Amino acid sequence: MRRFALLLLPFLITASACSNPGGLEDPEQSLVVMAFLTPGKEAEIVLRQTLAPDLYYEGREDTVRQATVELSIDDQKFVLSEDPLTPGTYKISADILPIESGKTYHLTATMGEKQLRASTTVPFKSEITEVTADTIAYYQIYGDLLGDLVHPGEFRWTPSTNVAGYIIIIEAIDVKSLPSSIDPLTAALDTLLSRQASPDDRVGQDSLETLDRQIRELRDFLAAGISRVDASGDTIRYLRDRQEEDWYEMEAKNWTEGKKWRQRREKLFQDRFLNYWIPADSLRSDFWWLGVRFEGEYKITLQAADQNYFDYFTTSFNGLSGNDGDRGPLFHVQGGTGVFGSYAEDSRKILALRGENGPVLKIAPDN
Repeated sequence: MRRFALLLLPFLITASACSNPGGLEDPEQSLVVMAFLTPGKEAEIVLRQTLAPDLYYEGREDTVRQATVELSIDDQKFVLSEDPLTPGTYKISADILPIESGKTYHLTATMGEKQLRASTTVPFKSEITEVTADTIAYYQIYGDLLGDLVHPGEFRWTPSTNVAGYIIIIEAIDVKSLPSSIDPLTAALDTLLSRQASPDDRVGQDSLETLDRQIRELRDFLAAGISRVDASGDTIRYLRDRQEEDWYEMEAKNWTEGKKWRQRREKLFQDRFLNYWIPADSLRSDFWWLGVRFEGEYKITLQAADQNYFDYFTTSFNGLSGNDGDRGPLFHVQGGTGVFGSYAEDSRKILALRGENGPVLKIAPDN
């Protein structure tokens, strides 16, 4: 469950880095960890540190490179290696250190005089046992029901013996969207298009060909990563007529091409999935129309979360400020901030369709 967690990383990095106009001393930089262990996958630890006050308004991440990152289990200690392609990300093969349910893993990350410690016990897997209405139909008449909107189905699962709570993710499979970090590329596209439209007289043919190639490459990259076109080349429709109309109204705006790509990215990023939490004492959930926006296949993922992950999700995801806005996110990390958690997951697929004729609504007469 990386999407929302990575979105929160800049918040964690900058949260204690603002310079104080009241004259108090600026806080020292501290380490920030973001990691979720899960059985069957290699351990991956993302390590950052809060920004120095003079860098805050530049909006830069302060990547922690060449740190010593260790994971311990039982009496064994394993040193993780920094990924050469992703500075600040430390990994170890699952063949060397398998992640197992019921096991407790201890993290130690050291950078100079700073040291961060945390631990997590990996939950046992909960299996989805029943899905009612694995094919669901949305009728346009539902849009008039407002607060009385019915839910399309539900699913149930077996309990996990050491779970703090469950995280549910409902995601459109064939709809694609890139993270906000690519937005500068859309601005670069506008710059290149402006140069192409008004080339300098001194620009040679080779430079023009290079410019054309850069524009094609950027367009191809954006089209591949921001799309509601399935593998067969068909456009994936919104379930609701209103949202389909909103999409084409956005397309007709007199915006630059780069801004249109930014708006497409943001809309698909927000519409393609929904996640929420369920208490540990519940073994069922509805899947609501709120989280089902597109026609086609959806994936339901059930994550049995440990205490670290569950506390972080329930206090950070609500507006990025916590359920209690005065307290903020709840961390279980010594010597720094962030989350070192774990989960075990199961998943199923459902099919969402547009219904042409809605069911007959019977309204009880007033007595």
